[in-house]
Amino acid sequence: MSLRHVIERYLVPGLVIQAVIVGGGYATGRELVEFFVATGPATGLIGMAVTAALFSIGSMIAFELARQHHAFDYKSFCQVYLGRIGSTLFEVGYFANLLLVLAVISAAAAKLLAEMFHSPELLNASLFLVVVAAIVFFGNRVIERLISAWSVVFYFAYFSMFLLVWWRFGEQMSAAISMAPIQWGTALMNGVSYTGYNICVLPILIFVARHFTKRSEALLAGAMAGPLVLLPGFAFLLALSAFYPDITSATLPVSVVLGQLDISWISTIVQFVILGALFKTGAGLLHGLNERIARTYEDRGSAMPAWLRPTIAIGSMVVAVYFASTIGLIDLIGRGYRYSSAFFLVVFLLPLLTRGAWLVYKSR
Repeated sequence: MSLRHVIERYLVPGLVIQAVIVGGGYATGRELVEFFVATGPATGLIGMAVTAALFSIGSMIAFELARQHHAFDYKSFCQVYLGRIGSTLFEVGYFANLLLVLAVISAAAAKLLAEMFHSPELLNASLFLVVVAAIVFFGNRVIERLISAWSVVFYFAYFSMFLLVWWRFGEQMSAAISMAPIQWGTALMNGVSYTGYNICVLPILIFVARHFTKRSEALLAGAMAGPLVLLPGFAFLLALSAFYPDITSATLPVSVVLGQLDISWISTIVQFVILGALFKTGAGLLHGLNERIARTYEDRGSAMPAWLRPTIAIGSMVVAVYFASTIGLIDLIGRGYRYSSAFFLVVFLLPLLTRGAWLVYKSR
C-alpha cells in the first residue's frame, strides 16, 4: 500500500473530524474553558482523556458500520442502527445543532476579524458567510484535501504556541495544574458531556469512511480518530492553564494567551490559523447537509443541481449570523452546547455504543 493510501485511509478520517470539531469554541479556547478548564486544569485533562477514549470507540463502530452497509451520508448511516424514528430524531437535532455551531463560529470569526483589522463585526460575519459558501461549492474531494491540509497547519501552530507558553510561563502552568485536586466524577461527567455534543458530527462526516476496503482499516482509523481529534486540545488546555483562573471569563481565551506571549509573529500565525479552522468547520458541516440532500435527489433518480449547494450554505449561514448577533458567543456555548450534548447522548451516542456495537460484533 502506497503512502498516499495509508494517509487517506488511516489519517484523513481523523483529521477531517478534528478539523470540523476544532472550529469555533475549540479553536478560540472558549469550549475548552467551559467544559474543562473552569473545573481546574488537572480535572480538565482527565475529562479530555475521557473524551478521546469515547471518540475512538465511537469512531471505530461508526466507520465499520458505514463500510459494511455502504452508508456514506448521515441519513443512510443513521438508519442502519437507529431505524426510521431514531434517524428522524437525529436529523431534527442535527438541523438545530447545525444552526447553533454556525452561530458560534460566525460570532467567533466576527470578533477575531474585528480584533485583527478593527472592522465592523456585521461586515466580518458577512465575509465569513461568502467564503464558507464558496468552499462548499467544490464538493467532496476539494473539501477533504483542504480540511486535512489545514489540520496539519493547525497542529503546527498550536503546538508552537504551547511550547512558547511552557517556555515562558512553565512555573505558572505547573502551579495551576496542582492548584486543585482532581475531581474524578466531574472529569467523567464533563468528558462524556463534551463527547455527546461533538461526536454528533460523525454521521455528518461519515463520507470519509468510503475509503475503507476491509474491517481492520475501519477499526484502526477509528482508534486513531480520538487522539488525532484531541491532541491539539491537550496542548491548548495546558497553555490556557498557565493563566487560570483569570482566563475563565474571557470571550476569546486564545487572545489572552497571545496577549501574554506578546510575540507578533506567533499571534499573526495563530489568528490566521483560527480563521481557517472556522471556515473549514462551517464548510464541513454544510457539506454534510448537502450530502444528505444529494442522497434524496439520488433516491428520486436525479442529481442535485450544483447551484443548490452554495444556496443552502448561504441560507443556513444567514440564519446563524442572526442568532450570533442576538445571543452572543459565551451564552451560545455555555447554554446551547450543554442542551445539545444531552440530546445527542441519548439519541445518538448511547445507541451507537450499544446496538451499533452489537451489529458490528454480530457481523464479524
